[in-house]
Order: sequence, then structure tokens, then C-alpha cells
Amino acid sequence: MRFSFLLLIVLGISLVFYLSWVPSPYMRVVWFLPGWVARWADVGKNADLRTAVPFVFLGFCSGFMLFRSQAAWFWWLFACFGLTLVAVIAEVGQLALPHRHFSWTDIQWGAAGSVLGMMGALIVGFVSRQFRIGNPSE
Repeated sequence: MRFSFLLLIVLGISLVFYLSWVPSPYMRVVWFLPGWVARWADVGKNADLRTAVPFVFLGFCSGFMLFRSQAAWFWWLFACFGLTLVAVIAEVGQLALPHRHFSWTDIQWGAAGSVLGMMGALIVGFVSRQFRIGNPSE
């Protein structure tokens, strides 16, 4: 199970870098995004918020993996900082692209999405432990 979550995290980080470094800021040019997702992402008021979406997923996967392994709080903090670093790297990379721009707000939304996803994983983990969902031998 750990390998599956690590694979999802690596794929998610790769997706963040790809979407951040596409030359155009418009998601409608990304061939694999469904039309409704691209339309939502291209609305001006969602320009910064859209950064949080993949980070919620990354935070959830990281948090659930940490919860299942009963990791110490330090590792939760490390994972949150690591995901925020991914957002920083993605934004710094945009400095080299003429139609993209660096945004502190995008970094903040990435960090917020990571925290939200990790909190969601914590809640799901506690609920599943209470009801013994998943592994009945626990």
C-alpha cells in the first residue's frame, strides 16, 4: 500500500510541475484536462485557487500514508514543508516562461491545499480506525 501512495505522490508532483510549466497559463490548452475542469480553471477568480486542487490530493495521500505508518508529528510537518517546497519550485520555474508569472499567492494556496488534504487524511484515518474500516486485524 505504501508503494501505491508513493507512486500517486510522485505522479501528483509531476502533474503539478507539468501544469505549472506549460507555456500558456490557460488550462484549455492542456489536452488531457476535461473541458469543464479547464473552463473552471481558466476563470479569473479561480486563477490562484486552482493551485490548491492538486495539493489537496497530494496532502491527502501524504497524510494518509503517514497516518497508516503512525509517523511522528515531525514527519507530518516535514511533509507539509516538502509539499510547500514543491509549490515554490513550480513558481520559480515560471520565471523562465514568458507568459507565466511568479505568484506568492499560488504558493500560499499550495500550502493551504496541502494542509487541508493532510487534515482530511487525519480525519479519514481516525474514523476508519474507530469503525475498523479496512484492516480488520487492527
